[in-house]
Amino acid sequence: MNKGSHVLKKEIGKLSHLLKLSKVIQYLKDREKKEGGFSFAPELYPDVEDTYYAVRILQFLDVDVDRNNTGHYLKNIDWKQVGFPRVVYMLFYLHRSFEIELPHQLIDLTSKDWLESGTPDAQYFSDAIRKLLNQPLRTLHSSSSFQFQTHENLQTLRKKVSILLDRDINFDKQQIIRWVRSCQNGDGGFGFYPVTTSFMENTYCALEILSELGSSPVQMELCRRYILSCQTRDGGFGRAPISFPFIESTFHAVSGLLLLEGMGGEKVIIESVPRGKF
Repeated sequence: MNKGSHVLKKEIGKLSHLLKLSKVIQYLKDREKKEGGFSFAPELYPDVEDTYYAVRILQFLDVDVDRNNTGHYLKNIDWKQVGFPRVVYMLFYLHRSFEIELPHQLIDLTSKDWLESGTPDAQYFSDAIRKLLNQPLRTLHSSSSFQFQTHENLQTLRKKVSILLDRDINFDKQQIIRWVRSCQNGDGGFGFYPVTTSFMENTYCALEILSELGSSPVQMELCRRYILSCQTRDGGFGRAPISFPFIESTFHAVSGLLLLEGMGGEKVIIESVPRGKF
């Protein structure tokens, strides 16, 4: 995860072809709420996941986010609805990103049982939280449960690879690279497994895994074209071509294009964007 973030930051200045960046920003602006936070649909209330992904996109693109609005949203979180590891991590990220004091409800959530469940999901987000807090990672009870299994999908594998790399645990990197590459389809995107339908989230996961392992897709240009084909008229990206846009899918798309740049793919042209808050 650290390496992927570094690549994204390093390569943002190189994007320069079909991506209409101002439309991406306008898409997000249209989904920011007056009371703070974001929602994928303008008529819906804001939620943590959409707010996290919108903030991450804007940070990648070096666009300021209104700290006061976001802080107001975070102060009004319904903590009874918070429990999934990924949402706990997202709230930690948002609070730290805007230098907002961590509420006791959020700190209390780090002592919950999910941290000890030993699943890739719980371990991955536990690690991510500890990195945000500059705390050492916990030793795994066993690394065997985090080794590659062919029946698992790209999203689970992405987390396993991060967990193992963060601890310098040996595993067969070439086997994983071959399997991930085999998940790429003729349209350039990646399926959950080999010979399954392409979706944006799988494509992002595949690109992050390959980037972490110092590799790249077999068909890099075709992958770039697939991602760009998922951008909608209003600037956001869908999970697949000709589909409804989501903020999460837009995050996956922008991240994917930046990861491709870091792999040395063809440069992507984007419109110049005026600096400043919105």
